[in-house]
Amino acid sequence: MTSAIGWYGPLIDLSKASAHIGDLVQLLVFIHRCTPLQYKLSKRGEVLRTDIQVGDDTLPYFSVSLWQKQMSSLAVTGDVVLLQNVKITKFGGIVDGTTVQFSSLQCLIHPYESLLSKGVDDLTRECRVGNTAMEKLVKVVKWVQRIGSSFYNIGSNSFQKNIHLPRNWKVQEQTEAQELFLLSEVLRLRNSCKVVFNASVGEIFLPITWRVLGDSEKENMFVSRIITKVGKSNLVEDITCVGCQLCGSPLDLENRSELKKNSIPLFCSKSSDHFHAVGLIYRPFMLYVWDESEYLPLLVRNKAAELLFGNIKAEKIYSCYIGQNQNQNCQQDHNCKVIISKASGKAATVSCSSGLDDRQVKQGVEDDKNINFHLVWLILVKLLLQQGKNSPLKFEVNVNTSLEGENEKFEMVSVSIPCIKTNGSLCYP
Repeated sequence: MTSAIGWYGPLIDLSKASAHIGDLVQLLVFIHRCTPLQYKLSKRGEVLRTDIQVGDDTLPYFSVSLWQKQMSSLAVTGDVVLLQNVKITKFGGIVDGTTVQFSSLQCLIHPYESLLSKGVDDLTRECRVGNTAMEKLVKVVKWVQRIGSSFYNIGSNSFQKNIHLPRNWKVQEQTEAQELFLLSEVLRLRNSCKVVFNASVGEIFLPITWRVLGDSEKENMFVSRIITKVGKSNLVEDITCVGCQLCGSPLDLENRSELKKNSIPLFCSKSSDHFHAVGLIYRPFMLYVWDESEYLPLLVRNKAAELLFGNIKAEKIYSCYIGQNQNQNCQQDHNCKVIISKASGKAATVSCSSGLDDRQVKQGVEDDKNINFHLVWLILVKLLLQQGKNSPLKFEVNVNTSLEGENEKFEMVSVSIPCIKTNGSLCYP
C-alpha cells in the first residue's frame, strides 16, 4: 500500500521501508516501547534521543529514532500514532527511521486499553485523517486487537517505569536432566522435563515453505541428498535467514503468507528486555536421531544449531558463501584438511598442497580471515550425516508433553561430541 499524501511523502507499510531509503515518508504505527537515550556533547550540551519500537499489520518490529524533545514527550507506549516526515535510513544492513527538523507525531488512539475494549468503528470515528490513512488505521487497529494478548499490561504506568510485570510466556524451571539409555524411553515420557541421552544423527530435514518447490526439488528438504550433489545448491540460503539470534525465531517476512507473518513472536522470551536480537540465524530445522530401539525428531533452533555445527555462526557461513559466489577466483579446495584450535575452539580448512608449515597453519587457525567457514561447515555436516551409528553423540533435550505433534515436542538444547580415551573408550566433556 503506497499513496502520496501532500508534501510529506507517501504513507507506506513498514514492510516496504527498504524501498524508500533516503526518502521522507509517513508511518501509521503502533508503539511497542519507548527508550530514552541521553548523550553528552562537550560543546553543545545534552541531546535527548528517544528510540521507539513500532509495528504495523505488515511488519511487527521497526525502529524509529526521535531527535526532538517535543516529539519524544508525545510518544507513549501502547498508542497508535501517525509519524510524518520520517526519513528512512540504512546502516550496517539494518533499515530504520529517523526524524528530521520538520518531522511530527500525531496520536490517533490513546490509551492502549481502549484498543482492546472498543470496536474499530468507535476507535476511528474521532480520528481526523484522510481516506488512505483511515484505511491503514483500520488495518493497524485490527492487527493490534488480533494479537492483543501479547501486549499484556503494555499501557500501564508500571510498564512505562520499567517495573517488573508478569511475562506473557512461561519460564521453564531449571531442573536436573534425567539421563536415559534408550530413545524408546524418551518417547514413553508422560511429563515435561529435560533429558540427556546418546544417539546418532540420521538426517537433517529442512521444511522449505518460504518458496515454491517443484516435484523434483522436494528432496532438497533432506540435507543428506543435497550435501552429496555436485554443483551449486541453495542449502546455505535455505538454512539461514534473518531472525532473532537469542530465541531463534525467523523474522523475515519475504515470501511469507499472512498467517505466517502473524505468527511471528512479538517479544523475545530469551531476552531480558524482551527485544529480539536481529541478525542472520540458522532457520529452525528437524534433526532426526536414532539408536537401536527407536528414532526421534529434534527441533533445532539457532543456538543449538551453532553447537551442532562446531560453534560456527550462520552469518559466517553465509558471508563466506556469498564471497565465493561473487569472487570466481575463490575456488573450493577439495584436497584439504580440517584443523581445530584447542585454544579457541575454532575450525579452519587448510589446503594440503598449500605448502604451509605447522606454525603458519596454527596462525591461520587463530585468524578468521584465513578461514573458509562455508567449506568447514559443509565438511562438518557431511561428517554428521555419514558416520551413522559409529559416532553416538550426547544430546540434551527439552521434552514438552503438552504438544500433540512431534515437530516441537522434543527440542535440542545442547550436544556433546565424545572424545576417545587411550584405552579406546568414549568420554564426554
